[in-house]
Amino acid sequence: MTDAVRVTTDGPVVTVTLACPDRLNALDLAGMRLLGSRLRAAAGSSGVRCILLTGEGRAFCAGADVSPAGAATGGADGRAIVAAANDVVLAVVQAGIPVVAAVNGPAVGVGVSFAVACDAVIAADTSWFQLPFVKIGLLPDGGATHLLPAAIGRVRASRMALFAERVPAPTALAWGLVSDVVPAADLLGTARALAAGTAGASREALRRTKQALRRAHADELAAAMRHELEDQGELLDGPDYAEGLAALRERRAPVYPM
Repeated sequence: MTDAVRVTTDGPVVTVTLACPDRLNALDLAGMRLLGSRLRAAAGSSGVRCILLTGEGRAFCAGADVSPAGAATGGADGRAIVAAANDVVLAVVQAGIPVVAAVNGPAVGVGVSFAVACDAVIAADTSWFQLPFVKIGLLPDGGATHLLPAAIGRVRASRMALFAERVPAPTALAWGLVSDVVPAADLLGTARALAAGTAGASREALRRTKQALRRAHADELAAAMRHELEDQGELLDGPDYAEGLAALRERRAPVYPM
């Protein structure tokens, strides 16, 4: 995907925008790797105090690209995409500065992980969140099996992960999945104002504060990612994912073994 990720700088804030609106900002392997590298580059830029992550068009991120062109298939390719998505989440979590997500539309699949990994999540009132992995024979990845229970509790995380429940922005706010919900027209302005609030902060203090807040859960996230990658690898090679992917592309209900 050429130019799948656009980066702009405005004073102390770097905005990283997923720029594949025709695919609802679903990312293939190259796009995942580009996003991870550009997030890390932004975090390392001198003078930057905050990163704003958002999507172009009507979606935040529809997860991994499972279209024929995206080739999110099984085998080594599928494992590589999971690993690249994990690196995106780690780039957010390990950034020495805050990362604010401006969720402008659907956050689906690993797009949920990208959002919930951020330090603050501002959502448009028209946005929603969903983990539909089980419907295509997979399990949530991108650290979702740790990040979601940590944010909203096991029972609510189970509703999303096991039942693929679509969670609208107001419910996400009540659950603690997002920090704030605003009218869609005000989303970027609100998110940028929050991000710009770090302008006068000490970069070293920001780094140490974020590190302190994340320290207790760092090992748990790493373990979750390791287990997700192992389990997802087996599912990617299995018949259920093949059927789920075929059904998705053919726009029909999948038929799994009883």
